[in-house]
Amino acid sequence: MTVLQALWTACVFAIAACAPVEAQPAPSSTAITLTRGACFGFCPVYSVSITGDGGVRYHGRDFVNVVGERSATIPRADVERLLARFDAVNFESLQDAYRGEMTDLPTTTVTLERNGRRKTVLDYGGVSAGMPASVRELQAEIDRVAGTAQWVLRNGQPVRDRPPT
Repeated sequence: MTVLQALWTACVFAIAACAPVEAQPAPSSTAITLTRGACFGFCPVYSVSITGDGGVRYHGRDFVNVVGERSATIPRADVERLLARFDAVNFESLQDAYRGEMTDLPTTTVTLERNGRRKTVLDYGGVSAGMPASVRELQAEIDRVAGTAQWVLRNGQPVRDRPPT
């Protein structure tokens, strides 16, 4: 191999190394679940799950506008952006539970299932117990991406009573 050929080969490898790598789409086995539990007041009680292929499943229980099951579909790109948020907060390295020293708060759990691994983080007044605020932001982002407001809120407002039957 001549010097010119070696230089050409090195340039090709250097250019290839700088090429952007496309993000791999989230596999359908990926699942994100947000569960909001009861409190002493009017806290909405529901769970929502998002799969890697964009499937959304909601189950409302108390102080929500829609009690029962609902489903929807969101773009896979939204799921991929949400997964990037999990990575940005280093979700898998968080503690399993953040419990504050107070009572009558709702318990919120977030579970991520990806690549054969499962991680759940429990939040009970967690910011006061050292939980990063970015985890609360992640919880809100899960709700936003899943579109839970359409089922949780009544006329854009929190529900303070049971929905009409």
